[in-house]
Amino acid sequence: MFRLLFAFALALASIPLPAAPKDAPASYRLGIFPYMAPRQTVEFYGPVAASMEAALKHPVRLESVQTFAAFGRAMAQQKYDIALIQPFDYPTAVEKTGYLPLAQFAVPLVTQFFVRDDSRYRTLNDLRGTTIAMPPEPAANTRMALRALHDNQLIPGRDIEIRYFNSHDSCIQQVWAGSASACGTAKPPIQVFEQRMQARLRPIYDTPPIPHIMFVANPRVPAGQRAKLRELIIGWSETGKGRVMLKNLGFPGFVTPKPAEYAVMRNYDPAVIIARAAPAAGKERVLGVFPFLGIRQLAQNFAPTLPALGKAIGTTVRLRTATNFDSFGDALAAETYDIVVLQPFDYAMASKHGYLPLAGMSDLLQGSFFVRENSSYHRIADFKGKVVAMPPVDSVQSRLGRHALRKAGLTPGRDVTIDYRKTHDSCLLQVQQGLAAACTTSTITLAMLPGEMSRGLRGLGLTEKVPGIVFMAHKRLSANTRRQLRDEIVSWKDSVDGRKILQSIHLGDFVPVNIDTYRHLPEFD
Repeated sequence: MFRLLFAFALALASIPLPAAPKDAPASYRLGIFPYMAPRQTVEFYGPVAASMEAALKHPVRLESVQTFAAFGRAMAQQKYDIALIQPFDYPTAVEKTGYLPLAQFAVPLVTQFFVRDDSRYRTLNDLRGTTIAMPPEPAANTRMALRALHDNQLIPGRDIEIRYFNSHDSCIQQVWAGSASACGTAKPPIQVFEQRMQARLRPIYDTPPIPHIMFVANPRVPAGQRAKLRELIIGWSETGKGRVMLKNLGFPGFVTPKPAEYAVMRNYDPAVIIARAAPAAGKERVLGVFPFLGIRQLAQNFAPTLPALGKAIGTTVRLRTATNFDSFGDALAAETYDIVVLQPFDYAMASKHGYLPLAGMSDLLQGSFFVRENSSYHRIADFKGKVVAMPPVDSVQSRLGRHALRKAGLTPGRDVTIDYRKTHDSCLLQVQQGLAAACTTSTITLAMLPGEMSRGLRGLGLTEKVPGIVFMAHKRLSANTRRQLRDEIVSWKDSVDGRKILQSIHLGDFVPVNIDTYRHLPEFD
């Protein structure tokens, strides 16, 4: 199917189109929020882009990103001319950024918990003690599912285990394979999966409905073109080709937008609800550590910091992290953590949400490309035509790594394939298993991991240097408490117990933060 779509796109591109309106962009960029894997997005939404292009008589370029965070940044920067957004994006995309509604899904969004048709699970409470799969944490269905669990006294980490996956399809596959009891998703992805796999799944719980997905347009798209788009999208359900396209997507159709229905989204945020339900101030504080390593490894490395920080401020400090950078960013935005350990490029976002600096690494951060010791690679340029593994796309080492590749004359995606992994340890494993030529990470990260992860590897090439990892605390902590925390962290280098803490987290000494170094970071994409 992908080849057919590609051939169709090439054929369409060869048809001359009438001149576009004077104020229209050379081509419209169509962004789809990443509820599918990128390849699936291209496969299923290629016909959507083609339909729009034919109706507008103007090129429409379909674009897909890997993460919700990347999609959110693109929307905030108004990179897309047309976009399909989930309802939780509405307050930011429409009310703040200024995108204009075109058409909304014809039915409300209901998240359902799906199980195998032959499973013993009949009610939500039957899932107690099991593992539940979820789409990415920022997804609307995930947020609704988490709220439903919370409302039904099924607390993640206590009554159930939650595992997040990169797409709805991956979430559903876990149920079908028997690795999870249920998946919190919606009917369209289930229909696509059932048709492809000749499978059958069964819903056991429906959440209360909220407004569904919506097509929006940037104001720079001329009014006449926006009117054509609205008419086209709403009219898909009235034509044979349109109905086929909607059926492939699992969609019933779209209707005229009703912005008033989306007002509920301003106050619907399970992350905030959970944060408000956290232990009362003074009884316990939460240290959030950005997920650059696996959860178990982070817990092991940062365990010695907890009693030290707790003793400094006279209360218990608990460690909490997240399964990926997107969900950590969501928790940061919800101000869930009291104290945080952040990579430098998250400093600005943390400041925006009320976090104030405590202490930063005294040394600068620098990356390198780690290859197998007996490999033939000796320069960064040697990676041409190869696969290079990297940590998550927004991590500091990935930003530095992409910049180093470009400096060496290699364009990611053209001259070298980037394989983004969830953590640094997973990145290194790709090299150890011969699945990637190199992994971009740092020597301090290697020191945090078991010896077998770095055994037989050597580093080549160096990236630019940037300010190091930083401790911050939320402004809800008193000035005196923040000062006590800062003094504790900075003093670790001066005592035997403190040096043991530093040896455990392998980040070197900490010093009071020079705010200017974090406010004026170099621009790396």
